[in-house]
Amino acid sequence: MNNTYRFYIFLLICSFFLFFQLGSFGVLESSDARYAEIAREMMQTDDYLNPILMGIHHFHKPPLTYDITILGYKLFGVNPFGARFFLQIALLIQLLLIFELYKLLFHDKKGALFAALIYFSFPLVLISTRNLTTDAYLNTFILSGIYFWVRYRQEDKLYFLYFFTISLALGFLTKGPVVLIVPVIFTVFYNRLQKSNQDWTIHHVLAWIIFLVLSGSWFVYLITKDEHFLNYFLGRHTVARFSENAFDRSEPFWYFILLTPLFGLPWLALLPYFIKKHINNFNTRSIYFVLLMSISIPLLFFSISTSKRVLYILPIFSLLAILTSRLLSITNGNKLLSAYRFIFLFVLLLSLFFIALPFLGLDIHIPNSLLIYGILMAVIDLIVLLFFKWDLKVKMVGTTYVWALILILAGDALLIANQELFKSASPITEFLEEHHLNKRNIIVYNELRPSVAFELNKPIISLDSGNKNLNREIEFETNNTWKKYLINMHNPEEVTNFKNNTDFDQTVLIVYKGFHPEDEWLKNEYKNSHKLEKLMIYY
Repeated sequence: MNNTYRFYIFLLICSFFLFFQLGSFGVLESSDARYAEIAREMMQTDDYLNPILMGIHHFHKPPLTYDITILGYKLFGVNPFGARFFLQIALLIQLLLIFELYKLLFHDKKGALFAALIYFSFPLVLISTRNLTTDAYLNTFILSGIYFWVRYRQEDKLYFLYFFTISLALGFLTKGPVVLIVPVIFTVFYNRLQKSNQDWTIHHVLAWIIFLVLSGSWFVYLITKDEHFLNYFLGRHTVARFSENAFDRSEPFWYFILLTPLFGLPWLALLPYFIKKHINNFNTRSIYFVLLMSISIPLLFFSISTSKRVLYILPIFSLLAILTSRLLSITNGNKLLSAYRFIFLFVLLLSLFFIALPFLGLDIHIPNSLLIYGILMAVIDLIVLLFFKWDLKVKMVGTTYVWALILILAGDALLIANQELFKSASPITEFLEEHHLNKRNIIVYNELRPSVAFELNKPIISLDSGNKNLNREIEFETNNTWKKYLINMHNPEEVTNFKNNTDFDQTVLIVYKGFHPEDEWLKNEYKNSHKLEKLMIYY
């Protein structure tokens, strides 16, 4: 069987594990639930250009992620599976792109298969498929852009230039200008290696015009409606996101430098070792240097940026997988034996950790399946070591691939068993449906919980008693409809109207962290209460 067939079998196995328990746990606060609920509200209003969250417009991101999610709802219904379905498709496309890109760069199908397997084994990549955000889609468009640029430079076919700019435009409509960082750095360095035989033509102008028209379409649409959007996007959501702690996402400079190897274990722990062994390959006119710069410069950029979230660095992980695979492919002898020993011990220790988890007395529900998965992984690790006469490279990549499959199962099992701990609203909605309370008006005290609205598939009322997460951006609201769903408990007039206009017998109140003293009167409006882990339900 050749490596191309092996790759497609690998994709089929990945697909099974990715989709197996995808809808078994509810959407998680905050990002997963927020994106899922925005898409739900957009679909209900048949408005695919103006994102809405809890009855208030939410223009933080362009609409493409929400529109893709809406397609998932139309195919599978408004549920967690529908919300996350296309994330899995995005990952499968990324694996295909990595396989094909590696072949273009190194003309080696076995190394291309290794690159895809290594990429799939990165924990951060798997996290991106279980948590609905823009990042998995953005990464897909970035990867496709790099792939089409390499094909354009190698084959001098202009339609690949169009595919390149369209990929960047779709990424722009997913998360804005950040889409340009990795592809631009890659193309600048790659162009030094791969000169183009194409003369400058009208096609080069048209390709970038298409990029500008597509990428700017949504932004121009909003700015023509309200000129204040220009400052909103350029100031608050571009400059301030980079230079100020505008969204309370500030972390120290070393945040990404530390987390990148942690979320790429075990392979990224070996990468410095491989680089040291092959340092002579990294001359400034080599593809190794291109990959290294395309990883290092974006990592430095995101480290300097004030706003930090771990999935921001996801786009560099595809290039890390390609570089790691290439260095693995050219490593032999005792150098390789030391690397395999590290992989074996890492997987064995992780397996033993899974086995020990149920006996550690942690304040978390540990499903019995984690013990089984730990034993299974340890047995596989030992069998591969002792009985399989495979090439060491195949052993290393195969072992970490199996570990990734088990990690998907173990992670899903842990999420299913601890939905309240991971801030899913499924236990709440199950209680409400069991007691026939789900048709009532739902009130959430001093928390922004889109997961509740999503799981119930209906709007809810939020009582704002000083939680900064409820400080919503209302400058673009054209009427006061939103005031029905957001009550300021520090405004006596709003509180009085809320009291006078609410039939508390037809409502349910959800309280996560208790009442402020001035709001204790609320629980006196209800006859019954029920405790769910760390929250109270009044009805």
